[in-house]
Amino acid sequence: MILFYKKKTGKIFATIDGRVHDKKDLQCYIKDGKEEVGKYIIGWIEDGDNKIEYNLDKMDTLKKFEDITPESPLDYKIDIKKNLLIKK
Repeated sequence: MILFYKKKTGKIFATIDGRVHDKKDLQCYIKDGKEEVGKYIIGWIEDGDNKIEYNLDKMDTLKKFEDITPESPLDYKIDIKKNLLIKK
């Protein structure tokens, strides 16, 4: 999953679902007025035959997002200073 967040506040406002992404997915961006947007990746990025791991320690959280529970990525934010995913 790729989470898009506002770099000033850490607020998550959009996602690309999935566990494995290719370079096309990484090229996606969202322009949000004047505010810079960051990407937080949970899963893998395919680079040819290789898979690069990102934040696999958050896989349990990703599973919650995929379940039929009311948990959503929008219930979280990014701690800008520590680059961590935290529940609001």
